[in-house]
Amino acid sequence: MTTDSTVFDFKKAFEELEGINAWFSRDSEIDLSQAVEKYRRGAELVKEIRTHLAEVENEFREIKEGLEN
Repeated sequence: MTTDSTVFDFKKAFEELEGINAWFSRDSEIDLSQAVEKYRRGAELVKEIRTHLAEVENEFREIKEGLEN
């Protein structure tokens, strides 16, 4: 789980990922070095987003289990 000092901004990360996707979609002539950088950043964002979603899913599960006991 993230701590208060490292709060994950899901919306910002998702918007950045969408921007990277849009960049790949709109540019017909892609600079390869820039494409590698953007692809690497996109992969980092996907990993962070997946981790955050798993943490939130676990938190919901814990809350639900608490209600059932």
